Amino acid sequence: MTANEKRSGERTIANAIALDILNSKFKIPPMPANGPKLMSIARKPIDQINIDDFVRIIDSDPGLLSLILQMANSSYFRGVDEICSLRSAIVRLGLRETIDAANLYFFQRMFPKIPEIEGFKIQEYWAFSWACAIAARRLGHPNLGMNVNPGELYIAGLLHGIGKLILAILYPFEFSKCIETAARLKKPLHSVELDEFGTADTNIGSRVLQIWHIPSRICTGIEYHPNPDLAPEKERNLAASLQYAYAVASMSGIGKTGDGSITFLESTWIARQSELPLSKNEVQETVVTEIQASLEEKSESFTGIAPEKHEPVSELESRDSQHQHVNNKRDSVSPKLKTTGGGSSKKGFFSWIRSLFH
Repeated sequence: MTANEKRSGERTIANAIALDILNSKFKIPPMPANGPKLMSIARKPIDQINIDDFVRIIDSDPGLLSLILQMANSSYFRGVDEICSLRSAIVRLGLRETIDAANLYFFQRMFPKIPEIEGFKIQEYWAFSWACAIAARRLGHPNLGMNVNPGELYIAGLLHGIGKLILAILYPFEFSKCIETAARLKKPLHSVELDEFGTADTNIGSRVLQIWHIPSRICTGIEYHPNPDLAPEKERNLAASLQYAYAVASMSGIGKTGDGSITFLESTWIARQSELPLSKNEVQETVVTEIQASLEEKSESFTGIAPEKHEPVSELESRDSQHQHVNNKRDSVSPKLKTTGGGSSKKGFFSWIRSLFH
């Protein structure tokens, strides 16, 4: 069977599952009117955003407004006075951070309760999705040469795992079995899903997002991000950026996705393209360290999940063994929230990051 024939078969099964969703008791919630508006704002450069338009959208949604105010008064952002208005929250949080929070909370509320599945907790799922979104948007900076809209990368990172939620709701037993198998065999979850369902969550998620009229290039990027080599050329950079962001988010220790293995940076499509800045170790180190610092600082306030601490690296280990070490630690980490430590733990964390590039 050729690669194209295999992809066609996976798509056919994904379409059948999407049809099953439409005909089942679980109905995909319609996209509320504010959804496209929030995504449109997220995709704009910061200097082109009309703050009054954004304020009107949030003021019309009391639940969303309450969550943003709650974040503005969280431990990370808290000031002397309590914040009680959206405009005050924007001043304290920053416009970009407020828009990020609005999109995160908006999509979190759209799905019904997820069944209890060992190794797949909804709060950890959204925490990882947020980390992936933050990493993806940074990769859209013009100096990295990917030529992808940073806002579209943020939305793609936030929604890349929606297919997992669909499988968890519709097929909890089969999906739970996939997660257990991926953990036991230390394999990527999407490869185990192919064996169980004949398709992967990325294909299913892409079909669901099309129903929501998410821009097609975002849907295609999400579908192909595990294998950007197979993506149509026009969307390959988006898919590749999302794959790289997924790997960076996996390194952060924020949240879990059900994957049994970590994607190595050096195995990504971007790292293999010698003409791209991110294929250079010194650029990778700078960008990844910057992203990890931002995630470490803000994760608990945005998601309620603190990043896992990493011990200092005393000598250079091989990259494979380092990733295995991180994977073992992630398997054993307690689900209780942890607080980030002081300067010494940060020094150890960034030593670990730097060691990955030598």
